[in-house]
Amino acid sequence: MSDPALSHPGSTHQPDSSTAPTITAVGGVIIGAGFLPDCEVTVRIVYTAEDISDYLTYTTDLHGNLHSELSTSPAAGALHITATDHRTDPDGTCGLLWSNTQTVRTRTR
Repeated sequence: MSDPALSHPGSTHQPDSSTAPTITAVGGVIIGAGFLPDCEVTVRIVYTAEDISDYLTYTTDLHGNLHSELSTSPAAGALHITATDHRTDPDGTCGLLWSNTQTVRTRTR
């Protein structure tokens, strides 16, 4: 796997390779910063009540910011949301650098 930072040589801002990106989740919107610019980001959503994980793909803007609207979920309980731009971290889950985890509570059925 190539280094994602090398694929964006024209970018004016590169996050520190060891600094994790951050996300905020409010309702069905995820906003993030500190990702690689113009880069594919994988958002992981864990539906704790059903013990299911979904992986969705979005692209950051030219400044490394993420803005994504999640589709409506019928799941009840807590959703745990994290994101990665696929930078490596030997101590991270699956060897990747992940954002903080945001917990969103959904309505009970």
